[in-house]
Amino acid sequence: MLRIGYSFTLVCGLLLAQSGLAFDQTQEHVPGEAIINLKLQPNLTNTNYTLKPLRKSAPQVDHEIAYLVKFKEPLKGEALKQAATSLAKELNATFIEPNYIYSLTQMPDDPELDKLYGLINEGQTGGTAGADIKAADAWEITTGSKDIVVGIIDTGVDYEHPDLAANYWNNPGEMGLDEDGVDKSVNGIDDDGNGYVDDFRGWDFYNSDNDPMDDHGHGTHCAGTIGGVGDNGVGVVGVNWQVGLVGIKIFSRFGRTTSAAIIEAIHYTATLGINLTNNSWGGGSFSEGILNAIQENADNGVMFVAAAGNNRRDSDSRPTYPASYDVDNIIAVASFDHNGNRSSFSNYGKSSVHVAAPGSNIYSTKPGGGYQSMSGTSMAAPHVSGLVALVWSAHPELPHNGTSGNASANHTHNITGSTGNNSANHTHNGTSGSESANHTHTITSEGSDTGHDH
Repeated sequence: MLRIGYSFTLVCGLLLAQSGLAFDQTQEHVPGEAIINLKLQPNLTNTNYTLKPLRKSAPQVDHEIAYLVKFKEPLKGEALKQAATSLAKELNATFIEPNYIYSLTQMPDDPELDKLYGLINEGQTGGTAGADIKAADAWEITTGSKDIVVGIIDTGVDYEHPDLAANYWNNPGEMGLDEDGVDKSVNGIDDDGNGYVDDFRGWDFYNSDNDPMDDHGHGTHCAGTIGGVGDNGVGVVGVNWQVGLVGIKIFSRFGRTTSAAIIEAIHYTATLGINLTNNSWGGGSFSEGILNAIQENADNGVMFVAAAGNNRRDSDSRPTYPASYDVDNIIAVASFDHNGNRSSFSNYGKSSVHVAAPGSNIYSTKPGGGYQSMSGTSMAAPHVSGLVALVWSAHPELPHNGTSGNASANHTHNITGSTGNNSANHTHNGTSGSESANHTHTITSEGSDTGHDH
């Protein structure tokens, strides 16, 4: 996540426990708001607050529902703590926590890097030949499929970018004509019944509308690595030459969001039939609400690829969320550089970080039709998301949950990092009985895609 990576700027505040509610007033949150989890739909009689469910569809059996609580007054500090404590008892909540505010952090990049060494590394950037994900051998088997849909939970995606538009997904339930002959994408009706009107190209959970256009740049960069259109004579190529990309916008143009937006976005992905999500954001505190949403996605077979974080630390001893949540569908991704060594900024963890992928000075798409280089575990995670999608395009029979081992490949380096040094462990991260390792191989110069800054 170097340069433009997500950094949770907070520590867990309100946590319902036997000892009561602990509240750290130094951590930024939305005044007068909280996230609450309930087993039963409440019968509201109190006018001092409102509840908004953070999902449109009905939960599965035994799954609780997260709500956004808005108190009548913009309470802060001790006043919010007291109101939250009282409400938790009144509604028999399983937990309640602040509606935290999250932010992106700006970090340095190398604007002169214009080669996709992450896909093919012949030492052209001064690094070590072969320190890449070995995509070309995989492309001899498959170059991807638009039947595999990747949700990019991020700052949005420039769906008009010439290197992304052909791979951008459209919601089939919101396309075509309705019974009155009106285009479903603009008829003002929730045609697919998922609770979101005219979400024909995804949703913007920050602004609460159906336009997930990227006004920041981070999400578009991730999209280009996952699925920049291949062999089209334009710009870059992604790990997948063809794939379904859908923007699920949760961040503002300033790189800020809330727990509520994140939780609702994660639930939304399950309503679209998405296969996996790329989550190039993370760090900071534990959130019960976000964990529960990820767990339900695991139950629905949605893979969750997460950036390990840019704190230069061992995630085994100091967890970084969401990558560190203990859920079977999560693949936590560290970053390595063009020499195959762990990037200096990258988190690591012998048990908590599953794989590493190229993340230093990665060249990809940016909004407005251009290209740029960025660094961070934010840039490493899309390589793995792309790889998982590529594997499933060739082997759709593989399970889509609990498969962190199956989806990770032998050439995405397994990080030990237990001593805190900069070297990645180059032993393979293959898994027994998995065919996926055969699909992680290098880009060649045979295609017509070229990298360039403009």
